[in-house]
Amino acid sequence: MFNTLEEIAKRDREKARLEGKVEGKLEGERELIIEILNQSFGEDFDKSLEEKIRKANEETINPIKKNILSITLEELKNLVK
Repeated sequence: MFNTLEEIAKRDREKARLEGKVEGKLEGERELIIEILNQSFGEDFDKSLEEKIRKANEETINPIKKNILSITLEELKNLVK
């Protein structure tokens, strides 16, 4: 029984570590996207869009990331509704 509990704890720690890496990577991507979009749109890229991107999940971030060089402000607003 001790081995089983130890294995469960080890598995849970590994899962938490991996989830932390994924979230950390996503957070870095969000910040880079914000920097690029801020440069692209200037004053039109307001704080509300910035906050929506910071809270966006991976499904929302991926199309923004994929189209970062050609995305329009309207497309961006539609993605982060």
